[in-house]
Amino acid sequence: MFVIEGKRALITGGSAGLGAAVAQALAAKGARIAINYSSNAERAQQTLSGLAGQGHVLVQGDVFSHDGIKEVVAKAQKELNGAIDIVISNAGWTKFAPFTDLNAVADADWEKMYRANVLSHLWLAQATEADLKKTGGSFLISASVAGLRPSGSSMAYSVSKAALVHLTKCLAKALAPSARVNAVAPGLILTDWSAGFTKEQIDFATNAAALKKTSELDDLANTFVSLAENSSITGQIVEVSAGLGL
Repeated sequence: MFVIEGKRALITGGSAGLGAAVAQALAAKGARIAINYSSNAERAQQTLSGLAGQGHVLVQGDVFSHDGIKEVVAKAQKELNGAIDIVISNAGWTKFAPFTDLNAVADADWEKMYRANVLSHLWLAQATEADLKKTGGSFLISASVAGLRPSGSSMAYSVSKAALVHLTKCLAKALAPSARVNAVAPGLILTDWSAGFTKEQIDFATNAAALKKTSELDDLANTFVSLAENSSITGQIVEVSAGLGL
């Protein structure tokens, strides 16, 4: 078992929604958290102030660029005063568009989606590889049920998340046996992210789920914590979707 207490954790996109929920869950277990955020400093500070324990920090930076990720990781290492033990690779981006319209997402947005939802996770793994191998740590990715079956905010998003699922397995193989890599695949989560869905789309997803509900943040956050603690799991995609698509 990997003991979380006293460990250092970096969470990208950690100031709100799922990232903030994971930050709270890890802090409750005694981890010191570096919350990465892009631009909303006030919201990030509120999230930081609500964490249990001490020694948590904010790290502003762009995690959708290679150089930006290097800077974020370097800042986190400096502010946490040591190697990173746990990485929550949570940041992502989407373009809402109907699946039936093949031209709804421009080429530039397909490419932006790939950079945000695939390459950024690779770059973060590259930047933290040495730390994770040194600490025997855990690299955890926010995937999506949209990467397991065609669904989600757009075809481009679904395809990018499918690539991320395969990247998770590839990274697990590449970082073994020193570090573990896993992903959590939520269904629909009612956060700021879901604001792009209509009420009809939300109702459809809820009714399509076997449990007739959306994915709950606490359940998702606890899954991240469980994967961080489990020293015998790697290369797995844990779906927490209330049975969406069964």
